[in-house]
Amino acid sequence: MELEYLFDLGKKSQKNFPEVYRIKKNFIYGCTSNAWIKLLNKDPIQIVTVSDSVLVSGLLYLLEEAFNGEPKSSIDRYDGQDLIDDMGLQGTISSQRLRGFAEAVKKMKE
Repeated sequence: MELEYLFDLGKKSQKNFPEVYRIKKNFIYGCTSNAWIKLLNKDPIQIVTVSDSVLVSGLLYLLEEAFNGEPKSSIDRYDGQDLIDDMGLQGTISSQRLRGFAEAVKKMKE
């Protein structure tokens, strides 16, 4: 997967995230950028995500693509690194961004 694709996803994500969801409860801690995830439905999973970084928005949008509409149990055995590896992005994303991505996955499991 090319980084350009992540940037395209990020631009799409930034247009679809309502300002009212940018609150402390939805904030993803541990990321280098400001990022939010709003869980709209637990089962099946329905989330929206965004970051002030287009790249991070693209990464988070991968979660939307992978898990929206899926049963809650589908996220239970996943961690952030699994999805990064499955998308062929290992080695291209900084460890700090990966920590933020893993925190987003953790918030989905709550």
